[in-house]
This record gives sequence, structure tokens and C-alpha cells, in this order.
Amino acid sequence: MRVITRSVALFALGLAFAACDFEDDGAGADGGADTDTDADTDTDADTDSDSDETLAGELTLMESSMLGSQSSSLRGVVGEGGFRVWQQETMSEGDCRLLEFVSATCEEFCEGVCVDENVCEPWPTFADMGTLTVTGAATDIVAEPENYGFLGDNNYAWYGSVADLFDDGDPITATFEGGEQPGFAVSAAGVEPLVLTSVADDEIALPNGQDTAFEWVAGSGDARVRVTLNANSSGGHGSPYEAIIECDTTDTGSLIIPRALVESFPETYRWDVCAGKDCPLSTAVRYRRGSVEIAGGPVELRVGSSVEFFILHDLP
Repeated sequence: MRVITRSVALFALGLAFAACDFEDDGAGADGGADTDTDADTDTDADTDSDSDETLAGELTLMESSMLGSQSSSLRGVVGEGGFRVWQQETMSEGDCRLLEFVSATCEEFCEGVCVDENVCEPWPTFADMGTLTVTGAATDIVAEPENYGFLGDNNYAWYGSVADLFDDGDPITATFEGGEQPGFAVSAAGVEPLVLTSVADDEIALPNGQDTAFEWVAGSGDARVRVTLNANSSGGHGSPYEAIIECDTTDTGSLIIPRALVESFPETYRWDVCAGKDCPLSTAVRYRRGSVEIAGGPVELRVGSSVEFFILHDLP
């Protein structure tokens, strides 16, 4: 029996889908906030991995399947970079990349994450944008800005006990009433449920010595699929994950996880108990996205269907 009690903290929920985005690199901005979102919302599902723009905010609306249970969730922030990423990209190949957390030491207590020797980066603070409402879903969704500690001040969250929020193509709109910045709205379309064929009994093996094929039932539209493989946390509960493999591709039914990334990934098991650190599930998501420009850059909404699972991986 692998001894480490599985504990999924709010930090884990934040990283499971949104922690690492191909389109979050670089910098760029519009000159001012645009409250007329009808003309300027981009609902193209394609992810531009070479984008030079830093997001000015992110939202995710998910229908989720986790170990036989169904749920739904909303998360959102408005601020430079969107959801905070603590890992650094160390390798990339094909549709995938490896991100690793570099551990450092701060002699004085760090109210955040020690990102270099005696360099403490505080937990993020985002903009208070007033009430966030989501329309077009099967249930009314309203969220107020909250302080979630390691997720950051003015973080928006909502959780539901059922997964049936939208159908394929349903128009979903998220609207911030406004606060520290002018209010705005951003829209994206719903997706059909994701069905994985490479995952059996809620787990998938990542063997060394070969590439790994990750497969699902292909969709019929223009959605994308993002696979996020999470290692354990680097320290105690809520600390950044040791490493993440993230792959983002078109919804064709398969992708290849390269051997080099797998063999650089920490050992990961189907933990029976997980004490002293987080042993998060990994995630595959079919999603569509829309974006709107505000002061500071684009804010992106991703609407998706998520399936969570365990990884079985030994060190080479």
C-alpha cells in the first residue's frame, strides 16, 4: 500500500486545469478597458501557444467527473497573468511541455512562496470586480470576490453538486459588474462531455522507455483538449506541485506524451493514503474559450468538460 492520504486542497483545484497555460507567456496590453464586449469577444477555440500577450484575467467553468462522482465549478480572477503559476517550463516537445518547481530557502518566514534564495513572492492579489454572474448555464451562478489565501485575494469561486451545466454549443457569458476596473463580459460555448479511452479504473500508466498515447472519443466540433498530469506537492499541503506535464491539442481523439517528458517526471502512484503533502489527481479537459480585451490585456473564459484520474509512474 502506498502511504500518503490523498488531500485535494483549494490550491490543487486551482492548478488542476488552469495553472499552466500555453497562451500565458509574454506581455502585451490594450490601452484601456472596453465595456462593449459584443464586438470584441474572441470565441475561437484554438489555443495560440506562441502568443506574446499576458492574460489580464482568467475564468473556468467546468463540468467534472472525479472517481465516479459528478460536480461543477467556476473559478476566476482579474489581474496580470491570471491564475498564478509557480513552476517553470524546463522541456517541451510536440503538443506537451514539462513544468518543474525549483525549491529554494528563505531564512525569514515567507507569507507566500520562496521562489529563489531569500526571495519571497507573496500570495497574489487580484482586482475586486464586484459581483460575477454567469448566464446561459442550466443553473444561476453568482460569485463574490473572496480571499482564498494561497489562491489569492479577490478570487472568485462557485461549486455545484451536479455536472449538467450546459450542452454542446450553448452560449455561456460571464459578467463582472465592475469595481477596481470597469465591468465587462466574456463569452464562450459549451462542449460535449469528454470520454477517455486510455483511462481504465480511474488510472493511466506512464511507462518509461517509450512515448505514451493518450486517447479519448473525438469531438465533432472545434473544441480543444488539455491534459494536465500532476506530481505531488513539493512540500506540505498547499505547496506548489513538484512538476506538471501539460499537453494541449485539437480534439482529434489522441495525443502523444513524449518519452523524454515522462522520464523526467517524478514518481506518482495511486496513493491509498497521503499524509503531509498533496497527492492530486490529474485531469483531461475538453474546452472552448472566448476572450475580451480590457486594460492590461485579454481576459479569457474557458468552458469545459473535465475527467480526473490517477497516474502510475515509476522513476526510470
